[in-house]
Order: sequence, then C-alpha cells, then structure tokens
Amino acid sequence: MQNKYSAAVCTLGCRVNQYESDCIISEFINAGFEIKDFNDGSCDVYVINTCTVTAGSDKKSKQMIRRAKKLNSRALIAVCGCFSQANPRIFKSDLQAGIIIGTPEKIKIPGLALDILDNNSGPHILVKDIADYKAYENINAAFSEKTRAYIKIQDGCEAACSYCIIPQVRGCEKSRAYADIYAEAKRFDGAAYHEIVLTGIEISSYGRDLKMAGRDSPGASDLISLLEKLNGEPDLNNIKSVRLSSLDPFIIKKDFIDRLAGLEKIANHLHLSLQSGSPRILRLMRRRYNGGQALANISYAKSRIKDLNLTADIIAGFPGETDADFEESLEMIKNLRIYHAHVFTYSQRPGTYAADYANQVPENIKSMRSKKLSEICAEIKEEIHSENIGREFDVIPEDLRGGYYTAKTRNFMDVKIKNNNDKLRGTMQRVKISSYDKDFLYGEIL
Repeated sequence: MQNKYSAAVCTLGCRVNQYESDCIISEFINAGFEIKDFNDGSCDVYVINTCTVTAGSDKKSKQMIRRAKKLNSRALIAVCGCFSQANPRIFKSDLQAGIIIGTPEKIKIPGLALDILDNNSGPHILVKDIADYKAYENINAAFSEKTRAYIKIQDGCEAACSYCIIPQVRGCEKSRAYADIYAEAKRFDGAAYHEIVLTGIEISSYGRDLKMAGRDSPGASDLISLLEKLNGEPDLNNIKSVRLSSLDPFIIKKDFIDRLAGLEKIANHLHLSLQSGSPRILRLMRRRYNGGQALANISYAKSRIKDLNLTADIIAGFPGETDADFEESLEMIKNLRIYHAHVFTYSQRPGTYAADYANQVPENIKSMRSKKLSEICAEIKEEIHSENIGREFDVIPEDLRGGYYTAKTRNFMDVKIKNNNDKLRGTMQRVKISSYDKDFLYGEIL
C-alpha cells in the first residue's frame, strides 16, 4: 500500500535527542508515513528536534526550520526538544511552526501531524511545565539509523552546574526500569545490532531516584549494577559491545572502576564531562567532584582497564578563567591523553548562574583557547594512532564513501577501511591496522 504522507526528521544535539528522534520515526512508520531525507523537498512534514546547550545550538535550530520552509513552503513544520521547551513563543510567533512540543511527549508528533493533514486542525502547542514530569517516559525505538543502537536509560539532571540550562528543560532525574532497558536491548539484539550505546542526560545518576522513592529496579540499583546485569544476560548473543555516553567524573571511583574492569562487553572507552582542569574553575562551575581526586581516579581507571581511551567535554573561556586556569586544562588533557575533546566555547545562557558572573572572557580569547585545546587533542590523537600500527581490532563498518568504510574500534579510535563491498555496513569485521594519519587509522579486513 502506498504511503499517504511523508516525513523527515532533523536531529540536533546529543545522543538522547538521537534516540528520541528514532522513537519519533518509529511512530511515523506505525502511522503509515514514508520516511524521507530531510533535504527532500517533497516531504509533507519536517520535524526539527532542537538543542539549546549553547547559543549556537539555538541558531542552528532556527536555521533548520527556515531550511525546511524553503524546501517546501506548504509543508507542516513540527519542533520539539530543549530549545522549544525553553522558548515555545519563538516558534509560535516568529517561526510559525504548526506543532510545538517540549522535551517530553515528542512521540505525539506523528498523531498530531496526521490530524492536521487529514482534518486541517491545529496549530498544536504542547509545552508544559517541566516540573510536572516526575516519572520516566517509557518511549521505545523500533530501529536505529546508526550501525550502533542507542538505548535511553535515564532523563533529567539535578546537578545545577552554573553554566548549564539543561536541568531547566529536562527536569528532575528519572530512571528507566531495567526490565524495559533489557527488552529494548533484546529487540536490537534480534535485529542483529552488534553494539548498543546507553545514553541519558546524566547516566551517572542512574537509579538514584528509584532508590529515593523505594522503587529499586530489580538487579539494577545504580549504573554499575545495571552494566553488570546487562553484561551477564545470556541471550544477548549478537550484542558484543555496550558503550556508555557521557559520564560525570564523580562516578569514577575505585569500586566502580574495579567492577567495570571485569565486564567483558563494556567498551574500553569513557567519555567524561571534565569541563576544566582548574580546581578553582570547577568550583565556580559548581561541579560535583574534586579536580585532583578525579584525575587520580581516572588515572587508576587507565591502569585497570586495558587500552582504555578517553574522550571528554571541555569548556573554554568560562567566566573568570585566567591563563593559569587554562594551562591547567591543557595539562589535564596531556596527562590523561585525551583522544578527542568536544570543545565548547563558553556561551552565556540566560537563567544560569554563570550568565551573571563577573569577568566574562572576551570572545577572541575564548576562540583562541578553544583552538589550542583542539590542537593539543589532535596531537595526542596522532600519537595514539602511531602506537597502534600492526594491531588487530573488531570493528563495525559504518558509512561507505570514496571506496572507504569508516568505523570505530571498541576503544573509540577512528578507522578507515578500503573496501567497495556495499554489504559490510553493520557487520562485525576483523581489521589489521597498516597505517595512520592525524585523523584516522587505516586497516585491512582479515
């Protein structure tokens, strides 16, 4: 049967948004929509799943709405996510979206779109007070567009870091029951995915809300027990690797590391929300860990977990950051040998503590520091690549372009594989590394 309508989804921001977009697409498919590329000018519905972590994110969200309108001026525009949660009026008055939803209830978009298209109803605005959402919204993804599948295990954050707007748009911590996490992992295993990525707004706090409410999820009262439970599931046969999204360094303690080191399916890669190497700046950021102790614990993790690679989030130019503070961040990156850093130039977010801090760093200084951080990480990445010539890794080929597949090793190194076989995407392949450059390892399938 021919699809009556078509839809496309543009995802901005984090892996949580990617997972939630997968859920939206699943609902569109269930509602009988054809899914098209976002650049296709014939779509009946364009969905922009927005981000608001920086001012640049806000700008990008607006740009994508305007692009959709340019592609098809008659199409229905739906926006959802963190930016629309924080600023719904912008989308109603300035950008005139037909559907406006915040961070919860995104999967209502396909049903609302069908109602508008069939009955000429709307517009529909569903942006409620985020404080009203206390329980985890158990949405599900029937598929993933990626070669690795994302599974959301948690939502919300209560850390109240001074630079961050996310608690105001995602609300309190809400953990997903283990039975639902396992059921989704089982579906992806049945669909022959070899890797899953556990994601959330603050997965380091997984389970805390359940314990406080006296509702422990059986077998998974915190993140490490959840990982132990998943690692030991006997019928997840296709899934060979379980990767973690961003971790707050407060969770990296000796007991956590010792238990993590014994889990064979957990990828030997940690992405850490480090933000700064300066203890003084960390205090101004209202981070939940002591810089010196965190560095000691992360160094211990590298000694316990073989071939552990680290990636990190770093903020450049936080208010009051001096040259000396910045040098401490550079030293931290060098000492921990950070393979790659997502470097964020500090952006004032209205409604956060840091937006009103004195000693805002000039834009040219922030830009210079961001560039230096990226350059140091690039040097370290190339050094690490040089140390892996001749080694063998199991990888999952992803995109095929120009005769090369891209892939990532289990510890998150970037690999290119020269091969024109278009059937390899999503399969598990053994490769031997033969050369490298500053961006990639180059491997051959054995």
